[in-house]
Formats: sequence, C-alpha cells, structure tokens
Amino acid sequence: MTAPIWLQGYDEGVPTTLEPYPDRTLLDYLSEAARNWPDRPALLFKGSKITYGRLETESDSLAAALVAIGVKPDDRVALCLPNCPQFLIAEFAAWKAGAIACPFNPTYTDREMGEALRATGAETLVVLNRFYNKVKGIQNSTSLKRIVATNIKEYLPPLLRIAYTFLKEEKEGDRIAVRSGDYRFTDLLRSFKRALRPAVSITPDDPAVILMSGGTTGTPKGVVGVHRGMVVAGIQLQSWLRSAMNEWTDTIMLPLPLFHTYANTGVQSLALINHNPIALIPNPREIRDVLKEIADVRPAFICTVPTLLNGIMNHPMAREGKVDFSSIKLCFSGAAALMAETKKRFEELTGGVIVEGYSLTEAQMAVVANPVRGEKKIGSVGMPLPDV
Repeated sequence: MTAPIWLQGYDEGVPTTLEPYPDRTLLDYLSEAARNWPDRPALLFKGSKITYGRLETESDSLAAALVAIGVKPDDRVALCLPNCPQFLIAEFAAWKAGAIACPFNPTYTDREMGEALRATGAETLVVLNRFYNKVKGIQNSTSLKRIVATNIKEYLPPLLRIAYTFLKEEKEGDRIAVRSGDYRFTDLLRSFKRALRPAVSITPDDPAVILMSGGTTGTPKGVVGVHRGMVVAGIQLQSWLRSAMNEWTDTIMLPLPLFHTYANTGVQSLALINHNPIALIPNPREIRDVLKEIADVRPAFICTVPTLLNGIMNHPMAREGKVDFSSIKLCFSGAAALMAETKKRFEELTGGVIVEGYSLTEAQMAVVANPVRGEKKIGSVGMPLPDV
C-alpha cells in the first residue's frame, strides 16, 4: 500500500504512527507526576502555584466527598466554571469517583443551561458562585440533585484574595448565601482532607467527558469522549510539537475555555503527558490581564484563536512595547481561519511560530495541523496528525 503523500510534509522526528498507544488515562499521568515530582507546578493561577502533589490530593479529597454526597460510577458531574484550578480539581475528582465530567459554558443563558443539563442528565453540578443563583432558578426543570458552589478567589495568592474580597467580590456576584442542601467547595475539601481516593476502577475505554459541540449550525449537542481518546490526543500533539516544546520548563498559557475540546482534551492532555505547567486565564476578554500574564509567567506556548491574537497585538500595552513577548516560541491557533497578516504580525512581534490547525469535538481534539518547522500554507489547516 502506498504511503499517504502528506507524510512527506511531516517535520523531522515526527513518526508516521504512534501505535501502540498506552492503556492509560490522564489520572495515571497525574498520579505518576504527583508520586515522582510532587512539588513541581501543574497549574499557575494569578500568581499561585498548584503542584502535582496538591492537585492529586485535593482531587482525591473532592472525589471522596462526591461519593459521600451521592455520586456513583457513570453519573454525570457538570462543571460550570471558567478556567481556574477548581475546574481541573473537580474534573479529576469526577473521574476518580467513576463519573463523567460535563463541562458547560458558564455564560449560557438560562435556556441554554437548562438544555445542556437535561441533555447530559447531570445530577451534580460544580458552579462558580456568581452563576449559582442562575442555576437555582432552573434546577427544578433539570435532574440536578446536588450543587457545589465555589468562589473564584479561593486559589488566589493571599494579598490578591484579600483585595478581591473587599473590592470585587460583591460587585462580581461572588458573595452569595448557599442554600440548605447545597455545598461549598472549600467545605468539602476541608471535611475530606485526609480521605483516600475512592476505590473505583477506571478503564481507558470508559466515558470521560460529555462536551457540548460548537452548535455552529444548530443547538449544541453533547459529545461523549473516552479516557483513551484524551490520552491519544495528548500523545499526538506531543509528537507534533516536540521540536518546539521542552518538557517541564515550558509553560503553556491557556486563555481558551476548558469547557471546549480544544483546551479540555488537547491542551490538558498535552500538558499532563509532557509535564508542562498550565497558566490558567479565567477571562480572555480582559486583554490587559492576558498581557500581564504573559509578562509575569513568560509562557513558551500560547493556545489562541485569531480574534485573541488581534486583540493582543492591537492593545496599547503591546503597541507601546510594554510587554516582552520573547519567551513565546509557539502559538497554536484554531477555531477560525487565520489571516496571513495576523500570522506575520504575531510572528514578528514574538519571534515564535504560529501553527494553525483544525479540531472538532466529535474527534476529541485536533485532526489536522500545519507543521512546526516545515512548509506552512496560509489559509490551510495543514495535514493529518499521525494515525488520523
């Protein structure tokens, strides 16, 4: 059989196949990192560092709490959160409890939120405080039985947390009263601080997530992704980007939402498998905050969409040379067509390389991408990744 012609365009060192893939889940990679390198940073959030050890122990605690309040294997646990440590702690906890994580866009309208909850059949929800009352307003039309509320400030550094409490908490809607029968995220972690991970067996072919499709031509629909698919996606991206990414030392900045397959399957899996810290950006519309994070964290890899790239370049801080972009070696752009001028300007600004690709929820992340080092055709999403 003749080899596909696109293999000729692969970068040197990218294999034509990655088979056989390991029979592992992302939980296995997390546990391995927590066991061998517990003090290395897994997540960065507004100046806070969450280590692999802490991510493992807190997700163990929350998993035990979820089981104690009634979550069973194959249950759906909805996540209505922006990019913050609680999102990943809750997702890992759901998996450790044997449940399926169902991330939703927290800015959904009441109707959209109700449709997503009914479509997935979620009985448990972890929600940011500011969206708690919206969820309570539609709870009776869904199958929700238990709600866990969390405050965005909980993983901020001490001084930022104090400032947020006095200056922003009430204005942002994060100062709420949790009603009887519901739970606070921090209370559950505290109550189950020394709890062991639930004795639940997870296999690579078990469902891991139900992600809502983009809904470009209709109402978003739930798409089931399995644990094996998440690992495969991470290994494929690792092999494709290896020439530009260093293990451990290169930070990935993630302004794109974890409720989308791009970030949830692709970036999360890549970071865990390649041991890269993720700098979480809760609101990418605040371009000033994105630029401040670039200055503070010095990321090597940024995951973006074209509108965000233009927002970064057109901001006064960037135009006036107030941000050092020289740490950026690689930028992965998807979700929309990348204009030639945008690519040229950003590569000149950073000295890095933009790789354009295409993914879809139903495929569990990227299916095609341009090479990192080789020929990149403007307006093309590239060539199939290994084994696609």
